[in-house]
Amino acid sequence: MTEYKNRYGDIHTFELNERGNINWKGNFDHCRFGYYDNPDDLIMVDPSGGPYITMESDMGHFGDEFKGKKVNGFIIKEDYYEIVIDKFN
Repeated sequence: MTEYKNRYGDIHTFELNERGNINWKGNFDHCRFGYYDNPDDLIMVDPSGGPYITMESDMGHFGDEFKGKKVNGFIIKEDYYEIVIDKFN
């Protein structure tokens, strides 16, 4: 698990799950989202204070364990987001 402290001091965590995707937990009380036509088809998540993560983002920025992993989508969970990783990397 890797921790990221944003500019407001909120801690966000990133952890590989059993499917090879990344569970992203943190403070999402105030957050911007981007999507195509369907609000459940997220292409960008930007919590207040960061981090801004969008399609094709290189997750290696958040830790060596994510090196070479690029964002291919998001799955909305009850209190976190599952970042879908491009399986071709």
